[in-house]
Amino acid sequence: MKELLAKIFLVCILSIGTLHLTQAQTGEGDVRIENFRIKLNGGSKYTQSPTVSLEIMASGEPREMRISNHEDFKDNSSWLPFKGNYGQWSFSGGEGEKIIFIQLKDKFGSVTPVMKESVFLDKTPPKNATLKIVAEKGFVNNPTKEVSLELSAEDAKYMMISNVKNFIKARWQAYRPNTKWNLEGTADGIREVYTKYRDEAGNETPTIAAQILVDSEPPLDGKITINGDQKVATDKNGKATLNIFARGASHMKISTDTTFSGVEWIPYASSMEWKLAQQGKSLVFARFKDASNNESKVVFDEIIWDSTPPEDCSIIINEGAKYTEDIDRSVTLKLKAKGAVFMTISNSADFANSGWIPYKENYKWQLTSGNGEKKIYVRFKDENGNETEVFIGTIIQAI
Repeated sequence: MKELLAKIFLVCILSIGTLHLTQAQTGEGDVRIENFRIKLNGGSKYTQSPTVSLEIMASGEPREMRISNHEDFKDNSSWLPFKGNYGQWSFSGGEGEKIIFIQLKDKFGSVTPVMKESVFLDKTPPKNATLKIVAEKGFVNNPTKEVSLELSAEDAKYMMISNVKNFIKARWQAYRPNTKWNLEGTADGIREVYTKYRDEAGNETPTIAAQILVDSEPPLDGKITINGDQKVATDKNGKATLNIFARGASHMKISTDTTFSGVEWIPYASSMEWKLAQQGKSLVFARFKDASNNESKVVFDEIIWDSTPPEDCSIIINEGAKYTEDIDRSVTLKLKAKGAVFMTISNSADFANSGWIPYKENYKWQLTSGNGEKKIYVRFKDENGNETEVFIGTIIQAI
């Protein structure tokens, strides 16, 4: 039993000796500060201002600190009470990398190694900012109104694009020199695209604008009429005049074929000469396009080409009798003219004082006074105004 108590006492003596030895090795000169860190400008790598926020973080027992823009503290920076949220700190000089140096001291007077942190001072926005809208022939006529943008700005990290100058609902996006863009909206005319650039420090360029013509509407109010919108053409050679209209047109196609097969675009004109293809109903079609190649719907007009006068014409007096002895000089005419609607009859070749009257196959007529050979002249006309040559009937008057 005495031996056991002696062993326990010896262990206790050795433990106390070890404890004193550890404290002696640690001493008051060892630093009791850990996790020493510095945060400038909220942790950002860049700043636009030489004055930044300064936060000092450390666990343990920091009591004092000294801060300098020089690693050797040659500005005689004094020791200050430790304050984790220091506030604002200012750097001197121009743009570029700025470094801060900090050293901490604990309550026993032991100091940490010098800790440093840096931030890049940049007050200059991206340079040589440009914007170009790329579209074929310098205008936009595709239905989606999509264009290509060529963007450029030295040192740009981000860009913002909008169809409106105040950039409503626009968001910053990663800078890239080429992108697709939709002009949106339905109205034609001059449209603008706006952009601005930003670097990593947050410096923004002024707004850059570029313009482009949007023309997605085809020519409007297209119309074509033949011979002033007349219903019938009577020219023997089929010559006709086309009157043409289309608001905003630069070119046109004219054809008798709805497919316009083999027909080339020609410069727009408000009128042109045209030759009708065949007797009867003729149709002429027109299509228009503007300088942006927007094509209109097809328009057309029709006309009846009728240049043939009444046919199989003849005049017979008194059923072909050679003489007449009627004291009233009255004779009966038997007339024939296929397709005739009107006729004019006269006792003289110049049809003096003779007008057009409705066509009849049988007609009473009075000869001029005096005996001898009498001639009766007649012409026929169809509903389209085509006139025949003169036909002559003869009879001898003997009263």
